[in-house]
Amino acid sequence: MKRFDPSVGSSLTTLGVIVGVGVLLSVVTVVPLSKDGGGTVAVGPAEQTAAVDVGTDGALDPNVAADPNAAATAATGGPGRTGAAGGNRANASQSVATKPGQQCAAGQNGGNTDVGVSDKRIKLAATVVDDGPGASFLAPVRTGMTAVLNRVNRAGGICGRQLELILRNDSWDAALGQQYIQNFVESEKVFALAVVPSSEGLRSANSYITQKKVPVVGTDGMLIHQYLNPWIWPVATSTISTMHVMAQNAAQRGAKTFGIVFDAKYHFGVEGAFAYNEAVKRLTGSNVPGFDPSLKSCQQRFCGIQPGKSSYNSEARAFSTACYQSTTPCDFVALLLEPDTAVAFMKGGRDRDPTIGFGGAQPLFNRRMAENCGTLCNGMWVWTGYNPPIEALAGTPAVSKYVNEIRQESSSADVANQFLEGGYVGMNLLVQALEKVGPNVTRDNLRAVLDTMTFDIGLSQPLSWRGSHFANTAARAFEIQYRQEFNGWRTTTDFIKDPWVGQDIPEGE
Repeated sequence: MKRFDPSVGSSLTTLGVIVGVGVLLSVVTVVPLSKDGGGTVAVGPAEQTAAVDVGTDGALDPNVAADPNAAATAATGGPGRTGAAGGNRANASQSVATKPGQQCAAGQNGGNTDVGVSDKRIKLAATVVDDGPGASFLAPVRTGMTAVLNRVNRAGGICGRQLELILRNDSWDAALGQQYIQNFVESEKVFALAVVPSSEGLRSANSYITQKKVPVVGTDGMLIHQYLNPWIWPVATSTISTMHVMAQNAAQRGAKTFGIVFDAKYHFGVEGAFAYNEAVKRLTGSNVPGFDPSLKSCQQRFCGIQPGKSSYNSEARAFSTACYQSTTPCDFVALLLEPDTAVAFMKGGRDRDPTIGFGGAQPLFNRRMAENCGTLCNGMWVWTGYNPPIEALAGTPAVSKYVNEIRQESSSADVANQFLEGGYVGMNLLVQALEKVGPNVTRDNLRAVLDTMTFDIGLSQPLSWRGSHFANTAARAFEIQYRQEFNGWRTTTDFIKDPWVGQDIPEGE
């Protein structure tokens, strides 16, 4: 079992500049619903808006000298791993400084400073999920990304450069996603990857990303490799951390017996189920009954199922028998599934509800799921690493701003969706980092800024990637309210930090 020490770190001081304001063209190239790469849509000229916010972290004064005591090297990320800050970084702060003659204005920004960068644009790309099992929670992410991109481009871009974003649907297919990512880098010549909602392909391309040193900024895919790669900056709470928090919280509320139903095909389910079992073992002294080290089968109270089936009646009945027809019935059951799969499983039937209740991981923080599940999911606690627009949180300035920007992009978007919010957060991280880099846009400069900045737009706890890329390590829960119809969510916890950050990583990850 592998361990990661998040306390080891490095510190660098970087320079930045404030973005210029203008009216230019917003461009998004999209392959919407097919795997064949056909079809593009260009978003045309947009109306002028106010200058883009620098953010609560603020732009650094370009006249302030670099810290002469900045660390020269990054720390290692644990036994046998390159540190998340990674590599020799002695000149990182100095390299971010604006070169003579460069300014934050079109035609004066240094021009072609790196791959995918010209005096007029910065070329970005991502794989998205528009169909298949993952679409039920990942499809809306593009709205969060394009809302931020359009706002920035309407305000003149970043140092005179417009952001161009290429999106391709890989249907959450690992091989196709890896192929698209390699094409982005080698054929499309993009500067960086933004958010990348389709986590399976990014996982397959993990070694390639490291080899090519391509920044992947603002990921919300929650898979553990994203937190261990020095060229990936996640904004989400990992699935592993969420399952740690969920199990510990259930135990604190009185749970002594545990069950789990998880996706045995996609990696978020496999990683999360393993971590959940390890947490339960710490809390109770025993594995979840039926624990299968292969993480592929449905046995007793440890039930891995394949997604996409219309019915799970046999699996649901077998799980119910193991979990509830016992002298020690399940107190708490975790669901680590896609929304449609979770609804189908819940409709398969059960003998009773667990005394402490059900917990749903991030994909189930989804209005459509709550509506479709109905009374079967009433009282379920669903978990997220962000502040959603629920109850008192809805009136906070940061959440209100998020909702207003998404509504400008799409009036029907589910603004409570964890992944839509994550796409918005991740795209804002990329924008703030590019603002701090200033006119001298290079991959190394972007990495230096990201590894030393603190990012806080009020939608999560403050995030920092100094020393390790476990930036978001907390989750909070909201209870589904369903009485004849879906009545929204009720706040149940504040942010709870993962007590075992970086632990319980399955072998091979």
